[in-house]
Amino acid sequence: MDGVVRIAYLHYLSPGDSALTHVGEFARAARELGATVDVHGMNLDEAPAASRNGTAGSPSIGQTLKRGLARYLHEPKKLVWNWRHLRREREIVETARPDVLLVRADLLTTSYVATARRTGLPLVLEINAPALESGVYKGQYAHLPYVPTLLERRRLAAADAIVVVSSTLKMFFVERYGVPDAKITVVPNGADVRTFRPDVAPDRPDWRCGETGAVVGFVGSFQEFHGIDVLARMMLRVGQLRPQARFLLVGAGARADALQGALGPLRDRVRFTGRVPHERVPALVAAFDVGVLPETAFYCSPLKVVEWMAAGRAIVAPAYGSVTDLVQDGREALLFPPRDEGALVAAVVRAIDDPALRAALGRAARERVTTSLTWQQNARSVLAVCTAAAARSSRSAQPTTE
Repeated sequence: MDGVVRIAYLHYLSPGDSALTHVGEFARAARELGATVDVHGMNLDEAPAASRNGTAGSPSIGQTLKRGLARYLHEPKKLVWNWRHLRREREIVETARPDVLLVRADLLTTSYVATARRTGLPLVLEINAPALESGVYKGQYAHLPYVPTLLERRRLAAADAIVVVSSTLKMFFVERYGVPDAKITVVPNGADVRTFRPDVAPDRPDWRCGETGAVVGFVGSFQEFHGIDVLARMMLRVGQLRPQARFLLVGAGARADALQGALGPLRDRVRFTGRVPHERVPALVAAFDVGVLPETAFYCSPLKVVEWMAAGRAIVAPAYGSVTDLVQDGREALLFPPRDEGALVAAVVRAIDDPALRAALGRAARERVTTSLTWQQNARSVLAVCTAAAARSSRSAQPTTE
């Protein structure tokens, strides 16, 4: 098949979801490479009342009741939405006339499987997390425990090709479901090396420690899988061992308030930024001397780590396979055995105490990103998978001659 295929890229993310960064960066990079990528947000959730009428106000009785029932109605609602998605997917295919459906897989959504089958389009799945995530981290998915796994099995079998973010996620699907190894391509997250650079001026340069200490930083949505309790204990211990160290925490989320309360003993040595737009993050990361990832899910390709690498920061992270896809211990980062809090503290203290080591780690990390972890390289790999799937589909559709 000649040229780059036209792709309809479907996602089911809610407005404000941090994963939209991945969607936008991939689409931008793919277009820069000459591809035609039409992005379609498929989430059917209504905007919050405050965003519809411009004021927050007090919730009505109906809103309060809806909020209370949401935990129990979330799964049935998402399943019913499959029927609504079918109509919109058909309209997208008829209007955009893509060569490939590229779908960011959603836990309870499989409508695109029927759409691809009905239209004869090849289906490429982008999967960033397994269905088992629903029972570990997502409380609203507690009432139909077997449905996500059943739907996951169906979409994995139906896909023409699968793109995952880590080698451990690929291994999980191969071992659990028997998916052929060749059907799955590992494509880690990337970084925008034009905005995350070592020479970016730091936000609040007066807050830097200079030669007398170091700024230890974290960026995230403060979710359970980030190991927020571990982060708090590490900061308190490091704060005791190295009184000149400061801590910069960027973002907001479910556990942010609890973390802020736990870090009270550090007083003005901790700075919380709250939620910030992504375009502000490079200047905040530039204020880090050490970026710390205290914990992550085994299958994640932590976007924050790749962005810290691009910024030339020293990094401390757990030695999961998904992390070692990105960095080598002692070369681009200091890795510690997962959940070993003593080793985590020791690695952070080592980085604080050795400015030359921090500089060497940062240089190697930047080089690794620019050679193999940019969004352009991410897009190039995904486009190759899509082009190959379209070519196979085109060949199978051609009539055979005797």
